[in-house]
Amino acid sequence: MSFWVFKSYLTAVGEHGRDEIDDWYKTLPPQAQAKFRTILEQLRDLPQHLWPPTWVKPLSQGQGVFEVRFKVRNVLYRPLGFFGPDRSEFTFLIGAREQGDEFVPRNALQTAVQRKDIVLGERGRAHEFRL
Repeated sequence: MSFWVFKSYLTAVGEHGRDEIDDWYKTLPPQAQAKFRTILEQLRDLPQHLWPPTWVKPLSQGQGVFEVRFKVRNVLYRPLGFFGPDRSEFTFLIGAREQGDEFVPRNALQTAVQRKDIVLGERGRAHEFRL
């Protein structure tokens, strides 16, 4: 039984919107894609309180934004998202990496917060992320 639907941020509503997370995902090396898929497949079937903090961590300055954490070949991947906009949904907002205790891109957290507000106001700006 799946507890969660994963969604991803769209740059615009409808067919003209680019899927930011799918675009990011396609740039990942195959090992990183596989690791991300495996984590999401496991998280999908767990209630939120059982999500391991080694995989999902709230960001202290993130206004409800969380990072999904995984490492492949010494690269620290940190796609950012939030719980919502509806129940049982987690929406990815931007793909990022961590390098020297900072996100790459540097503005990833600010972008995620802005996109979260957009999705909350315009639900059509997120759609299901297919693994």
